[in-house]
Amino acid sequence: MRLIAALLPVLFALTTVDVRAQPHVPMLVLEHANVFMGALAPALKDVTVVIADGRIQSIDRSASTTGNSPAAQRIDLRGAWLLPGLIDAHVHVTDIAAAHRMLSLGVTTGRSMLTTGYEDVGLKALYARGDNDIPNILAAGFPVVARPMAMQPDLSSLVFNNLDLDDLRFRDRIGADGARRIVSDNATRHVDWIKVFANGRAGVMTADPRARDLDDAELAAAVQQATALGIPVAAHAYTDDGVSAAVRAGVRTVEHGSLMTEPTLRLLHEHRVCFVPTLSAFYESQAEGDAKSVDAKALATRSHAMLEGAHVAVAIARKIGVVVIAGTDTGYDAGEPTVIDEIQHLADEGFGAAAALDSATALSAECLGIEKRKGAIRPGLDADVVIYASDPRLDLHTLHKPLFVITRGNIYLDNFVRNAE
Repeated sequence: MRLIAALLPVLFALTTVDVRAQPHVPMLVLEHANVFMGALAPALKDVTVVIADGRIQSIDRSASTTGNSPAAQRIDLRGAWLLPGLIDAHVHVTDIAAAHRMLSLGVTTGRSMLTTGYEDVGLKALYARGDNDIPNILAAGFPVVARPMAMQPDLSSLVFNNLDLDDLRFRDRIGADGARRIVSDNATRHVDWIKVFANGRAGVMTADPRARDLDDAELAAAVQQATALGIPVAAHAYTDDGVSAAVRAGVRTVEHGSLMTEPTLRLLHEHRVCFVPTLSAFYESQAEGDAKSVDAKALATRSHAMLEGAHVAVAIARKIGVVVIAGTDTGYDAGEPTVIDEIQHLADEGFGAAAALDSATALSAECLGIEKRKGAIRPGLDADVVIYASDPRLDLHTLHKPLFVITRGNIYLDNFVRNAE
């Protein structure tokens, strides 16, 4: 604990570093590439993509590279496919190994949606100082919940890290002032998002996803404080009541939402709130029903019901035009679902492969407010690029086998077989 306490000020200071401040890397010239430009745009065929200073510099249809630095690294991709780095809008990554798994699968950005010790702030700090083995992490710090000391996972470190909040552990619930204070303490750590709990958790038997967590006053106070500080808010919510209260308070995304009905989904559409259904988490929990534990079987049954509700909610969302983006609700530990699974689930829900890819690239970047840096292959954007041997739209299983993963112009993974010279 003393070591963590000593390191935290350094990590917090690092979060103010410009994410573009990184060591110089040589120009990278990717020749004879095909580029996925989104579900609604034709792909670019046989182009040259030039990457310099961590950004995409140009895309040249003629494949002309006149004027490029002689020191540039040139790679003939021989018709391989470029996609933007994948974005997982709902992760719980807390360690370096999981961060490496994300990058190895082409997931170059993840939005953290709950930590128990500001681990996401630390990962964000490493990325900000220029570490090339860490994905871009949008941090949320501690969630705003009505009863932090009764929460699973244990949120005692909320108090350990913020002694000014110690009085909250003696209350029955945090109240509106407590909600504002938790938001403010998160803000001092330079978080990118605030997460609020409108409903209880579905993944533990000690909570009820159909019951409200924060009441309307607490929810409104948290969102108002975050908005005043310029921080967007995501709502953990399942029911019409919980989701509606969160949307009316001013949240930007709804996480899970599997018990919503059409009127509530129309409210999302009206307020331009994005929907993150986290289908992968429900599929994973449902599959754990073979476990011997009574609780595990009960949770599997609950997850089955949640998944059935999610199928309905996602179908309605697709019909009325609610923006749906990909988030897994997992930690990228070995064997856990990844955003690739979520893309496949969304494709199976009727979106199709191309639109499902958008949900983990351009649409996700827009919903998360990072579209000016991430989410597309376009000059001026960060050079977060994943390269595949063939067009993933024809077979989404291709996403499991990237040839290259490039983050801010740095090659993190290289599985490309060069021609013999």
